[in-house]
Amino acid sequence: MVTLTPEEVAKQKAETVPTDVELFGSSLYSGVASGTTIQKFTCMASIRVPDDDVDEDDDIDESDRAPVLVVAVVDKSGSMAGAKLDSLKDTLLFIIKELGKKDKLGIVEYDTKVTATLKVTQMNESGKQQAIEVVNRLKSGSATNLSGGLMEGLRLIPSEIGNETVVSTLLLTDGLANHGIRTSKGIVSMVRKAQSEGVGRCTVNTFGFGSDHDAAMLKEIAQAAEGMYYYIENEDSIASAFADCIGGLLSVRAQGVELEIQTADGIALGEVFTGKPLTVVTEGRKVRIALGDLQNGEERDVTFEVQLPSIGSAVDTQNIAGFKLSFFDMVKNEMRDLDSSLIIARPAEATDEHKSPNLLVDRNCNRVKGANALAEALKLAEKNQLAQAREILQRVISEVKASPSSGEDFCVTMLQELQTSLSGMQDRQQYHNFGKYQMNNMVHVMANQRCAASTPSYSPQQVSSAPPPSFSFAQQQQCMPQMSAMSAMPPAMGSPMPPMAPQMSAKPMFATKNRARMQKKCAKR
Repeated sequence: MVTLTPEEVAKQKAETVPTDVELFGSSLYSGVASGTTIQKFTCMASIRVPDDDVDEDDDIDESDRAPVLVVAVVDKSGSMAGAKLDSLKDTLLFIIKELGKKDKLGIVEYDTKVTATLKVTQMNESGKQQAIEVVNRLKSGSATNLSGGLMEGLRLIPSEIGNETVVSTLLLTDGLANHGIRTSKGIVSMVRKAQSEGVGRCTVNTFGFGSDHDAAMLKEIAQAAEGMYYYIENEDSIASAFADCIGGLLSVRAQGVELEIQTADGIALGEVFTGKPLTVVTEGRKVRIALGDLQNGEERDVTFEVQLPSIGSAVDTQNIAGFKLSFFDMVKNEMRDLDSSLIIARPAEATDEHKSPNLLVDRNCNRVKGANALAEALKLAEKNQLAQAREILQRVISEVKASPSSGEDFCVTMLQELQTSLSGMQDRQQYHNFGKYQMNNMVHVMANQRCAASTPSYSPQQVSSAPPPSFSFAQQQQCMPQMSAMSAMPPAMGSPMPPMAPQMSAKPMFATKNRARMQKKCAKR
């Protein structure tokens, strides 16, 4: 068996176009001198799911994707009256139109009372007509029994549903839970208890409308059920947010994804940087991480540290860690396992190439830093310690700007988002009107590497433009930084109005082709 060097592996992968799920390992440096010991050597396990090969302006054939079961749990309290409710109804009608004959939909309405107005129904012609009639009858009511609405939505999901179906509950609210269970801890506990008992086996995606909802609560609910939290700034964003979410659900490639990391003999495993459920299998050697599901065009990168010892003499390669990925493949309709490993060179003296940092690893270190900084800043801001919270973000912004990958598109976009978060903490009014919603959304997006955009991933003047392609492992490693200019100047400190959402020059973070496709179809409609 021929053992390839890290450089040869990268070259070999660069010559192939990915058509299947990829698993690979990388490290911040491709080689370390044999006599050197590094206490915290940065490594990474990466997963790539290829995007679909259908033009963004064309529809995906229903036979080429997994069936979905969606339960929409919608707030119809008094504050939803008027333009909000009209936009919500239009959005539900769009979802009904996009679901296919093998998909299913349920609708739960809640104010003080909770009503399942549409049981889980096949979206054939008659089912769609039934759903349309339910939506057209939707009217505003009284208070906000969020916990009751969510629990009823979970109960609608059949317990016998199989892995071959993508199941999700979409929870929308524009206010605070003021009826039933009213705390984040209580509602999250309710969801976990129900799902542990086999009720509501699904992800929960949450949508918070306007500046009166509890962003932290909705983020925690979504985190507990492997979903995403969307911040909806105005009526025009309701449809775009739901379209983004539906686009993701209609492109799930893998479910029940688990990643195992095991270090080689003599290599001690240090910290693993993930917010996902982690099980220590063997202390200091092996962990298992539950990653939820993966959608077409998505990537997952788990950075970790190892203690790299010196070795007696130089060798061409040293094995650092092995990886195993287990998942249910929605296309092949079967459980699958993938294996990969991470090797580095251990020469007598490290070359300039060995010392050159891997930009893919570096940018994901920046992503982890950014997400952690946002989480810490949020905690301080909630205690009215805005100055300290701003210091944390300013510090991480400076660190990212000084990093080798600072000029990559991803880092430029992340810096824009961090700058927007900084602007959202100018004062208490800014934070309560805008900052806390944008920050809760962005920390969730960065930590999970999943888009949750309520604004279109395209320019309204360029509806036909496709998002940039996703790159395979070797292509990403070989890309050199492309320096992009960006302003680091915050908005005027005296402005009384909350800042607008960042005006992206590129697609939102982690956007995929099918999410963009759905948002464009929604906009055209």
